[in-house]
Formats: sequence, structure tokens, C-alpha cells
Amino acid sequence: MTSALGIGLAAFSCMNLAVLFRTKRFERYVIALIASGPVFVFATNAVAGGITTSGAGSVWTFLTPAYAILALGPRRATPWLLVFLAALAINVVFDPVIRTWFAPPPYAVQLIYYAQNIGVPLTITFLLLRYTDVRRRAAEARSDELLTNAIPRSIAARLRHGESRIAETYPQTTIVFADIVSFTPWAQRTDPARVVALLDDLFSRFDVLVAEHGLEKIKTVGDAYMAAAGAPEARIDHAPAAVAFAQAALGAVAAWRRDNAIELEARVGLASGPVVGGVIGQRRITFDLWGDTVNTAARMESSGVPGRIHLAASTRALLDDALELEERRIDVKGLGPMTTYLVAP
Repeated sequence: MTSALGIGLAAFSCMNLAVLFRTKRFERYVIALIASGPVFVFATNAVAGGITTSGAGSVWTFLTPAYAILALGPRRATPWLLVFLAALAINVVFDPVIRTWFAPPPYAVQLIYYAQNIGVPLTITFLLLRYTDVRRRAAEARSDELLTNAIPRSIAARLRHGESRIAETYPQTTIVFADIVSFTPWAQRTDPARVVALLDDLFSRFDVLVAEHGLEKIKTVGDAYMAAAGAPEARIDHAPAAVAFAQAALGAVAAWRRDNAIELEARVGLASGPVVGGVIGQRRITFDLWGDTVNTAARMESSGVPGRIHLAASTRALLDDALELEERRIDVKGLGPMTTYLVAP
């Protein structure tokens, strides 16, 4: 009788699979498959003489909500948990009657049933749990990767630990701005796909250099690239580290120009001092820096010289005399007369 039930379930599954092949309705296939489980288990328990002699056969019914949570999602799987509990209750209610219909199998058979009915469905449940956990961890890793690509790693860690409002003062930083000279008119007469590809190529090179020199990429705006040394991770040598990055960035621009046969050049500006940083936004969060130091660094870039590094006096004061500099006296828009410095090429 048990073999006949098994053959019947297999035949039903094959028919259901054939319907799936014709209709392509996967959800209907899943519902039909998991709904057949409690019915089959009830019949098997009955043939085995009841739930107490079937060797914990009702454990198989738990695969109904287990499969449902994978195929239909957590919310829609909840009713199938109720189906499992209802099936268990029905087995209990009807067990006194069923025991009078079928004789219990021999003890050795009951022992085999018990081992099979405990071992197999719980192993399947474990494999399902393991599969979902592997997928969850992969999704979390991907989410963390995307988050740390958008904001600094230390800030991302604080967000993951529940902080919703992050605002800090960073007293010792050096801000770097790099901008491609005459990029806008060049972009207007160039194929958009080539513009995006070249800009991505250059900024990807900058990203590598930022990591190598221990700075933090803050953002890109159009053809402008902003990075910081000393925020959000403090470091004493923020000014020398920022200058070293700026020099490497100009080297990357030179290589980028040669590789792509273009005549574009870049200006780089630096300023040092305190800044305020924090996370803004809810749906598309970003980490940004504000303050006079940021504004001064931006002005150093815009008033600089193509292919050169332009330093504010605040950065110059933090560097030793080994660096060869050219002093300038200029009127900076919004800041007035200033003494600034160009790093020798």
C-alpha cells in the first residue's frame, strides 16, 4: 500500500510538471506540489497504522511551509505553516479511528520509518536553510560592497550598526580637487559613449591612487574629482599624503592622455584645515564634507594652472622644504588676495 501511495505521488508530480511545461505557470506548479504533501503524509500515516506507529511521518509535512517560503516568499508562506499545523491536528484527531483500520507494522519496520522520517526531511530542511543563508550572506556582501563604494568604509560600518544621523568635525584634513580643463566644450563635440568611457577610465585610475595613498574619495561632480586626507579617518601626515596623491593623479592624467590620444589636461587644488562631514539623504545616501577648507580647495583648483598642483597657504604650512614650490600672489574669486603656491613640475 505504501508503495502504491509513493507511485501515486510520483505520477501526480510528473503530471504537475507536464502542466508547468505547457502553461509556464510556476506558481501554480508550486502550490499544487506543496498542497499534495499533507494529503500524501496523512495517507501514509494511516497505512502505517497511525501517527504513533508511522515513525514520525508527519515531519514530512513541514516541508510544505519550508518549500513555500523559498518559492512564494515569507509573507505568502505563513498560511502554509498553518496548513502544516492543521494537518498535524487532523492526524491526531483521526488517529484513534485509523488505528482500527490498519495494523501497525513490525517494530523493525517502525524503527526504519522513524530513522527515515526524522533524518530525510530534516536534512532537506537543513539544506534549504543553508541555501537561503548562503544567498542571504551573498546579498549582504554585495550590499556592503555597494555601500562602501558609495561612502567611506568606516561610515558604512556605523550605518550598519544602527546610526542614522552621522555628523562629525574633522579638525585636520587636506582636501583635493581635480578637474579636467576645457572638458565641457570637448564633451559637446565628442560621442557621448566615448565621453563616459574616458571619464570612467580616468576616475578609475584616480580611485586606485586614492586607495594606494590612504585618502578617501568623497565624490565626483561632472568632470571634477574630490578626495580627502584626514577624513573620515584621522592622520597626522594628511598634507604630504594629499600632495603625493595629487602628483600621482597628474601622472595618471598624462598616461590617460597618451593611452587615448587626447589633449585634455587637469588642474589640481589643495587646501588644509577643519571640515564638517556627514551623511545626507535617505534613499541615495552620500557622505560629504563642508566648510571653508573645502571651498578654498575648490578655488585653488579653479584658479590653478593646467598640469600643475596649486596649494593654499594652509597646506604649504604643513609641508617641509623638500618640495619645490613657486609662490604666487593672486586675487581668488570669493576669497580676495591670497598667497598661494604651485608645485614645481
